[in-house]
Amino acid sequence: MTKHGNISIWYSVPLLSVLIFHMVCESMVIPVLAPTLATPISANHDMLLGWSPEIHKFCYGISLAVYPIAVFFCAPILGALSDRIGRKFVIMWSLVVAIAGSLLQGVGMEILSVVTFVIGRALVGATAGIDGTIQAALLDKCSNKKQKNFYLGASLFSMSLGFIIGPAFAAIFIDENSSLLAWSMPFFMTAAVFTAIMFALKSSMREKVEKAKTKIAQFDWFSGLRDIAELRHSKTTRILLLIFTFNELSGGCFTALAPLILTQDFGFGVKSLAWFMSLEGICGGILFALVGPKLLEKFTHRSVLVFSMFMSIISLILPFFPSIGAGIWIITATQALGFLLTYYVILAMFSELSAENKRGWILSVLSSLWGLTMGAGLVICGVLVTISNSVCLSACIVLSMIAMCACFIKSHKKSDKKSDKKPTPIVNDKNDAQNTPATVNQKIS
Repeated sequence: MTKHGNISIWYSVPLLSVLIFHMVCESMVIPVLAPTLATPISANHDMLLGWSPEIHKFCYGISLAVYPIAVFFCAPILGALSDRIGRKFVIMWSLVVAIAGSLLQGVGMEILSVVTFVIGRALVGATAGIDGTIQAALLDKCSNKKQKNFYLGASLFSMSLGFIIGPAFAAIFIDENSSLLAWSMPFFMTAAVFTAIMFALKSSMREKVEKAKTKIAQFDWFSGLRDIAELRHSKTTRILLLIFTFNELSGGCFTALAPLILTQDFGFGVKSLAWFMSLEGICGGILFALVGPKLLEKFTHRSVLVFSMFMSIISLILPFFPSIGAGIWIITATQALGFLLTYYVILAMFSELSAENKRGWILSVLSSLWGLTMGAGLVICGVLVTISNSVCLSACIVLSMIAMCACFIKSHKKSDKKSDKKPTPIVNDKNDAQNTPATVNQKIS
């Protein structure tokens, strides 16, 4: 049985560090691959020397896409496995695979091999789905709702922090003028960091793993993916997933579109764009660490969800007015209060609805769906920008409006239609778990 109460810093910090450096691995890849694969700066640093520019860009896209694809397929499996055999065993072995993947990426960059690099990136992406398991490991020890919201915020803040420092982490170790370890050192360093974290967790997590081998032999490896279909049996979870999906589709599309709008319509240069993205990460970190938990403490889930989706739409409308000039920087804050806050609230709701023995799985499912929907959003942007930026931006608004309208779908039964009472929205009460039909908890647990 999980012991609830105060969480030691020696327990939480190593777990949150895993989240930080997984996002470091993700965000530092573009500064490495852009000058070596997308548009090589020289023949000495060309990963596909002699191949056409089209092949370079295609392989660049594949190298980036393999990460979220691996997250999509592996996150539910890791979550379900951690529910069955324990968090520590799964986290420790995920770190071993992450270390191997980081080393392979480093070797791939050292020998300028796209295949080796992609294999390593796939391994790191497969273990990046561990974020749901880590969140579950923290929530398992929380004794109340306020503490759970705090550690959910801390986990998302850690990921934002990793995304912010990733490019700088790479820049520290990159030396394009060197003939040895020019691009590979950032990956070797992340392997060293993951190794240090693994040893820290070995002593801080006191979970027993003696029976893991027996449980693994009995484990259905596709149950985590197959059980996703079970969520459709509950109307509440269907609506929450609908909100989540359309919010992330819009967010993914706008993430790819924003740099194009800022450079073409607002005159942003490379440095301005870099500062803008950094400020986005800072606002996201503040949202997850401070604003999100406070909002859920003071207001109902429904109120916060409606507010967050309203702010998403505001973020999408502002770029239609180039005349606001420097005022466009405000969307770094409105995006955080919009797309990121919606993600945070839905994550908190699912963590409360799920039984403890299914928490790792459900949080990992959301991580998996995040990878799928964000990737789909990037694809939508790639298609629609060929028409115009305005068409793409309009599509983002439509997606966000669908998500917002879904919040008001009623959960009452047909027999309630004759009642004089006003129907209750699907996410209405501050303590949603108490107002959720019994089938919801049964299906998730």
